[in-house]
Amino acid sequence: MFMLIWIILLPSYAEADDPELGFPSCYKGFCVTLNKDVVTAEAGLCAVIHCSWNIPSDFYLYSLSWYKCEPGGSCSDSDRIFDSRNKNKIQPSFSGRVSLLEPDLSRRNCSIIINDLQLSDSGRYFLRLNRYSDGFGFTFNRATVSVKALQQKPTVQTPALTEGQRAALTCTAPGLCSGSEPTFTWTWRGAGHAPPNVTTATTDRLTPVSHRHSSTLELTASAELHGAELSCTVSYNHSSSSTQDSVRINVTSRPLILSSSGCVYDGAVLSCSCISRASPVPAVTWPLLQHRSEYTLVTAVTGYTVNSSLVLRASGHNRTGVQCVSSNRAGQVQERFTPSITDPERTDAPVTVSLLSALSVSLILHVVFIVVIVVLVLKLRTKKPNHEDRVYMSLQKRETSSEYEVIARPRS
Repeated sequence: MFMLIWIILLPSYAEADDPELGFPSCYKGFCVTLNKDVVTAEAGLCAVIHCSWNIPSDFYLYSLSWYKCEPGGSCSDSDRIFDSRNKNKIQPSFSGRVSLLEPDLSRRNCSIIINDLQLSDSGRYFLRLNRYSDGFGFTFNRATVSVKALQQKPTVQTPALTEGQRAALTCTAPGLCSGSEPTFTWTWRGAGHAPPNVTTATTDRLTPVSHRHSSTLELTASAELHGAELSCTVSYNHSSSSTQDSVRINVTSRPLILSSSGCVYDGAVLSCSCISRASPVPAVTWPLLQHRSEYTLVTAVTGYTVNSSLVLRASGHNRTGVQCVSSNRAGQVQERFTPSITDPERTDAPVTVSLLSALSVSLILHVVFIVVIVVLVLKLRTKKPNHEDRVYMSLQKRETSSEYEVIARPRS
């Protein structure tokens, strides 16, 4: 004697807390109420079949059994996946994966949870109520179950992170399943260092058949972590399924004024640049401008870095330090810059005087030297030859006139 009733499997126990039940199906005083529709489940998670019964008072319930049978065939003892009396008489592949939501049968609750779902769990499921005296029972069929690949993602919760403070990040696996604990893996992308240590995966027991699996990552927040991508991967060993979700880390940090900031005088013009980095983006102010009306101020923002450039006439300024103030909701920092000087009237004057002095001395020495040379040359040119010089010149003369020849001829 058989009674045909549909059974539902929900994709996760989280969605089955308040199931939509169908109408009771009755036959000669035996009534069973099950979920209204059939839905698909996902590998690695769990599914709940909600079930309740009402039987005649003379039917002494001994046990209940669930079966998974192949299409087109009849169920046999080898197809049993759960037995309230004998846990050893079940299919090995379902060992430890199926349990009653309510172990006390007097409450007339025949709902079961199937953990660690696998793709091979797809098929038809049947319920059988067994009488105490002679083993007589009713088989209620059937439910068609379709297990699909895992699509649900874990939930990553990140508290407000502030630089220098300890924080705990939590990754919660999808589904509320009492099966095997999944494996959690934390990974970073874009962080300047290796990820912090991860605590052991924890399990929050909600009911005897529903657990919330989660893993907690503890760290000290730093500015280097800001903008990094944090991923949590949940792997289910029994089904070879895994799922992942990622979040972008936001760390609130105090402003930092970079060493490339500073001021410089160029003639009568003062130019300053204050470069600050923080999250959220900081504001940069110049106390120097409180009593000035003429200046140029340009602010450029790149990511979380602000570059504030200031240009003004230096007249009226005592040419001492210039203060830059950077602030956001995490705090405030300030720095005083001592301007460097590139004014030619101030920096080049000593060099110019020294150079002119050297050139003047050099020029005077050259003039004196030239005068001495000229005087010596002139003296040499105007000097008269002495007697020896004249004789020498007479003896050396090679061309003579006839007049001299006559005078030189001896008398006869």
